[in-house]
Amino acid sequence: MGESDVDETGVNALVAPLRERLSRALRPRGAAFGQGGFDPSRPDDRTRVYLTVDTECAEERNLGGRVQPPLGYDLRVWGRFANRDEELGVPLIMSELEAYGMRGTFYTEAIGAHHFGKPGLSEVCQQILERGHDVQLHVHPVQRDARLEQGRARVSDNISAYSLAEQTALLREGIDLLTEAGVPRDSIRSYRAGNFGASNLTWRAMAGAGLTLSSNYNPCYFDLHCAMRSDKALAGLFPTEVDGVWELPITNFRQPNGGHRHLQVMAVSLAEMVHCLRACRARGIRHVTFVTHSFEYFHIDSISARRAHKNSINIARLRGLLEFVCAHDDEFVMETVGELARRLPQQVPDVREYPAEPRALHWMRLVEQGVKRVSAHVPLP
Repeated sequence: MGESDVDETGVNALVAPLRERLSRALRPRGAAFGQGGFDPSRPDDRTRVYLTVDTECAEERNLGGRVQPPLGYDLRVWGRFANRDEELGVPLIMSELEAYGMRGTFYTEAIGAHHFGKPGLSEVCQQILERGHDVQLHVHPVQRDARLEQGRARVSDNISAYSLAEQTALLREGIDLLTEAGVPRDSIRSYRAGNFGASNLTWRAMAGAGLTLSSNYNPCYFDLHCAMRSDKALAGLFPTEVDGVWELPITNFRQPNGGHRHLQVMAVSLAEMVHCLRACRARGIRHVTFVTHSFEYFHIDSISARRAHKNSINIARLRGLLEFVCAHDDEFVMETVGELARRLPQQVPDVREYPAEPRALHWMRLVEQGVKRVSAHVPLP
């Protein structure tokens, strides 16, 4: 057993029987794994699934009076730690995808290169592209200067706080930084705002910057940062009020309490993911978008000592999702946002309501999230 197979939290031993039973139940007889990616020769009525990875460093933060220093590419993006031989960030995610013949979309934060270094951004972009994955634009304006300065107000991290001209300039700057980092300009077609903090004005800014596909509309964040609202909004891909700009919303489900929850790997259980995928397909929603981050697959034990341990539950969720999509490749297919942007459809299903979550899955997830919080603090051997 290698280091990568070590059950560091004990969680795997508890959930392995249930996970294997679920895996057998979900896998059709004779299913072959390894070819879960997009194939233009296959029928076009399969539900498209997008694994989108917000790939970003972290600015200095004040956490209840305690200052957390900026976290750069090594810790926050690569997941490189002194006590680990393998990288637990972007490389882990790419390896999981590649094991099933799939590719993901990495929304890569660009503005932070001014603080964390352009060589770091270039290294990230180059490895993602060399391994056949998709790089699109992600912007956190606050990361231009990632340190807190006493007495100076921090700029807004939500792009919705800026004027049309300022938003357009930010997007163009981000595109230029990605291009300088080696991403072909004509492949950069989509944008995701930090915190999903976009507004309807952002669609106009995207048009001005030559971007055609937004992925920001997120009902789960309507009461937090997302200021987008539209009478045209659908549960899947939809054309916006700005000619030539489409929206690929973050897929949500309706919770028993009436609120929305988005499909984020760290926020929902595998059972909820599978239920939502099946429900979306049954409703006619043909584009399902998952969110994750480069830092969701490890717990940092010490920033100064650069020590961490795996987030085993999140890794199991990701692996289970990919296995499900691969095992049901007659119904679902994983593709990249870049692929979608190159062949936007003429028409999309008019489905406006997200699926509802069964109450049992809601309570099961609460228990699982509690176990994960405990596992985050399990001391290393």
